[in-house]
Amino acid sequence: MSPTDHRSQTVLSSYFSPSPTKPGKRRARPDSPIDLTSDAEDEISSSYIDEPPIKKIKVVRPSQSQSRPSSSLTSSKKPSATPNYTQSLLFSQTLSQRSNARYETPAAPRSSAGAAAKWAFVPQTSSPQSHLSPGLDSRSGHDANSKAGSVKETEKVKRREAFKKKFLSHDIQFYLRHGPRGDTTLDAHSEPPDPDDLMDEPAEEDSDAEVDSDPEYTKLMRIFSHKDVSSTKGKGRDKQNTSASSKGAGRGSNQPQSTGKGQKGKKAPQKIGPSGKTYTPLELQVLKLKEEYPGTLLMIEVGYKYRFFGDDAQIAAKELGIFAYEDRNFIVAFIPTENYSVRLKKLLAKGYRVGIVNQAETAALKKVSEKKSGLFERQLTHLYTDTTYVDDLDSVDEREPHSPPPFTCLVEEPRGGKAGDVNIAMITLCPSTGDVVWDDFQDSLMRIELETRLTHTRPAEVLIPDNGLSESTTKMLKYFARNTTTGVDIRFEYIKAVMPYAEAFSLVSKFYTNKNFAPVASDAFRSKKLMAEIADFPQRVVVALAHAVQYLSEFGIADALLETQFFTKFATRTHMLLAANTMRNLEVYRNETDYRIEGSLLRILDQTSTKFGARLLKQWIGRPLVDKRALQQRIDAVEEIKARGSESLEILREMLRRLPDLAKGLCRIQYGQCTPPELVTILLAFEKIGNTFTQDFQNPSDVGLRSPILNDIIYALPKIRCPIKEFIDAVKLDEARAGQKELMWRDPDRFPDLVEAAVMLHTTEVELTEDLRSIRKRLRMPSLEWKTHLNDEYLIELRNAKKPPIPDDWILHSKTRVFVRYRPASVTEKVAARARYQEMLEAASKNAYRDFLQEISTKCYGVLRDVINKLAVADCLNSLARVASDSNYVKPEFTDDDSLYIKEGRHPVLETIRTTPYRTNDIQMGLNRPRSMIITGPNMGGKSSFVRMAALIVLMAQVGSYVPAESVRMGLCDSILTRMGGKATLLAMKSIVVHPTPASDDLAKGRSTFMVEMSETSDILHAATSKSLVILDELGRGTSTFDGMAIADGVLRQLIERTKSKTLFITHYPIIAASIQRKYPNEVANIHMGYNLDSRFGGKRQITFTYHVKEGISTESFGIECARLACLPEHLLEVASERGRAFQEKIEGRIRRNK
Repeated sequence: MSPTDHRSQTVLSSYFSPSPTKPGKRRARPDSPIDLTSDAEDEISSSYIDEPPIKKIKVVRPSQSQSRPSSSLTSSKKPSATPNYTQSLLFSQTLSQRSNARYETPAAPRSSAGAAAKWAFVPQTSSPQSHLSPGLDSRSGHDANSKAGSVKETEKVKRREAFKKKFLSHDIQFYLRHGPRGDTTLDAHSEPPDPDDLMDEPAEEDSDAEVDSDPEYTKLMRIFSHKDVSSTKGKGRDKQNTSASSKGAGRGSNQPQSTGKGQKGKKAPQKIGPSGKTYTPLELQVLKLKEEYPGTLLMIEVGYKYRFFGDDAQIAAKELGIFAYEDRNFIVAFIPTENYSVRLKKLLAKGYRVGIVNQAETAALKKVSEKKSGLFERQLTHLYTDTTYVDDLDSVDEREPHSPPPFTCLVEEPRGGKAGDVNIAMITLCPSTGDVVWDDFQDSLMRIELETRLTHTRPAEVLIPDNGLSESTTKMLKYFARNTTTGVDIRFEYIKAVMPYAEAFSLVSKFYTNKNFAPVASDAFRSKKLMAEIADFPQRVVVALAHAVQYLSEFGIADALLETQFFTKFATRTHMLLAANTMRNLEVYRNETDYRIEGSLLRILDQTSTKFGARLLKQWIGRPLVDKRALQQRIDAVEEIKARGSESLEILREMLRRLPDLAKGLCRIQYGQCTPPELVTILLAFEKIGNTFTQDFQNPSDVGLRSPILNDIIYALPKIRCPIKEFIDAVKLDEARAGQKELMWRDPDRFPDLVEAAVMLHTTEVELTEDLRSIRKRLRMPSLEWKTHLNDEYLIELRNAKKPPIPDDWILHSKTRVFVRYRPASVTEKVAARARYQEMLEAASKNAYRDFLQEISTKCYGVLRDVINKLAVADCLNSLARVASDSNYVKPEFTDDDSLYIKEGRHPVLETIRTTPYRTNDIQMGLNRPRSMIITGPNMGGKSSFVRMAALIVLMAQVGSYVPAESVRMGLCDSILTRMGGKATLLAMKSIVVHPTPASDDLAKGRSTFMVEMSETSDILHAATSKSLVILDELGRGTSTFDGMAIADGVLRQLIERTKSKTLFITHYPIIAASIQRKYPNEVANIHMGYNLDSRFGGKRQITFTYHVKEGISTESFGIECARLACLPEHLLEVASERGRAFQEKIEGRIRRNK
């Protein structure tokens, strides 16, 4: 190119109106910031370009702002991007000021790209009368009424904005770096905007036709067009592209662009967000969703991510440990859609209510739709809380083994009598397993009964009235929520107003009768049997059930309440009810040291093979039997399994191994959430169960076992063989395992909509194959194949070097230095049709699969649930038999009298923890022996372990288990009541830090330690009967010596004289032991824990514990010797020993004088 040609070329600045300057004057270098976004750039001499850049001013993010700026900083109307220094010389634009921004002068120079990214020039905010910043205006001396004012500022801004938009609209790298027009450049710590967001939001349209009609502007756009004008000769399609580019069409676009016609009217005012920028369509959609679902943490699908907005993003960042950043008007955080359930469960475990918002249309269908540049439609598809989320079939619950968290609804009414007494109705449902427990009970001021039920069921979500709960109930619920030991935060939902009984009964009736509301209602209800069962429920229970139905319907899992035949009453006459305090003291479900299952009775007895069996065994342990006939049948079944004398029982035991969680799987089928691979697993498992025993038994006795329980179990299994075979024969197992819902059906006529959609899709694909053959012939390229680029299918890819002539109707898709990709117009229509048919096929396959699951639930839920329950019983019995065989346990003998005899009993937990042999002990109460025992002895001598051993052996025996002893003969106990101060078994064996002490726990309830001790003792006195086993440990220790002795003496006399229960009473008051035995010589026996005492040099004594029970009273507790074992300072012990001897001599002197 010659120098002349170079001078004759058009330069960029010629397309903007120049601003003349006075000749011969050289202005001084300005010492204030230069605003390159102002039109004053036209007036600045080119000599300034060589000068060093002036420092920029830091724009502080809104989160750092503490005060609002003056109004002069917020007058800008349009937001814009922040270019870098070089780009700002070419493309100046007005920056919008955030309404809550703050400005500071930087203290450190710009030394790196990361630091430079935080800087931006001060935006222009002056009034329309002056287009220059005050600093430049004062230095230039330029008159505001000069020739530069001949072109209006608004027209110049429009021209520059339109040019930048069309010039940069397809530069994706610039977009990713600077955001779309109106976005501020991200700082160094922010993440770049996601391309999905950029593509999701429709491009803004030019509002003025004058911009495109300007001839100078049109000439400029031709120069910067993406098309190669010189290569258009002889190619119709390229001519079309050239013509399109003159109108601002994007590269490779086949969409018509707006020419400005009909757009001279004003746009509707756009909503401004807190950042001072207008809301994007996606942000407006988010605002609408948040208004529709208040109180719900929303996970919104955007592309291949789930995004959190606003407060939800801050919560997600805190709970999930992810990064949250500011993006326009929201704080934003995101997680990938892949394996999102892991993070979802973390949020649910923290007590949040989470909604999943998914795109209602796929990207493929969106791409070929009429509104392909518009916003994706999104809608709430799933709503979860911790209890209503039914996890996958093979998921592992790390918080509570085999026990998904249940949901509880409570309704309360005041009861006449003492102040604070109430009636409470309870419905507890575990949605993951379908287990339903209900109860209607009376409770006193201390809410002991409520605490017992909460301890047994351990709900993770509680539905309660917003108003109407008593203060005592509210305190108990708050205490339970604060002191949960499962690691799950308890969530409370509130009922605005409790229904009257008539309204509740009407709602429940509709739930069970209306096919639209409950399409899988059981046949039992259609025959009105189920309605009779509902009418038999107490009125308060019906009200609680109605609120539970109403609430769970919102989550789509209310169907779990359909089968009332599987409802279980919490407290029955055939079961013993262990109070919450007894559960803790005996460490039934978990140890009281670190609240894990290790060191608990449940860990000893749980040798189950299935998850549903483990859940049932936990219920057995918490609710021992008091029905002698049922108990004898259960323990006889354990004995028969232990004997291993039947081939049928061996087959049954082998069959139970490696079974999936059938209860959860059946619930997932009932809710319509079961996936095809899970369905195959469940159906094959049921098929295995149905084919285990090939005989067709006419009645249970035909099985031939001695135990009626085992006969009933085996008799029920073959009943599911035929219905399960029907469903397995309807499915192609391999396709179902692969999750192919459209291909998994053997009978094509079973779902006609699915067949129709598949035929239409296949026809379209055949036509596309024929089109490819025609294209091969036309281009003379027999090896040509369809190509896919960026998930866009059915493209023709050609090499630029060997490109044949292209038909005019082919649409350019994309091109690179090597390849160019086209799509024929006829193919475009068929691709769009194919996408529609794919959507139709997917919808039809989903509907077909849902109908299939509903059919299984309708026809087989009852029989399958019954088989699962019987298999759970078999698994529990197998577990107890395995424990009996492996642990040298003995079968207890149950008698009709009210006695207890344990020979050489052992603590079931301690003997598994200890490395040395456990010292056995005998207990004999009742018949010809005293019914009560007072235990004295040294500290750490084993008193608490001794009484716990007795209670655990009784509990195990009434569960139906063999027990750790040489022999046990006992009458049934109707309750085990304990009040103990010792912390735990594990604490005695290991050096473990105890987290909350009993005192701190009780203070959390608003009650002192001594008050709790007295309240629990009062409840024991009211609940105890002559068939109760009562254990009291160091009663009265929380007050003064004399008050404590008086209380202990009075309570013990009450239990001996009136209640006549079997009592084990631990005390350090030998005076009480002696006086009570003199008073009731035939009713009370004094025993103590043995020890050996050795005298050492210097008057010191060394005690050795034998842990063996001996008759008589121990007159000393040997507290100082125990303190020496605990390594207290020796000088402290010497002082304590001397003071102890002085006190003892003083008391003995008083006794001698009183004789």
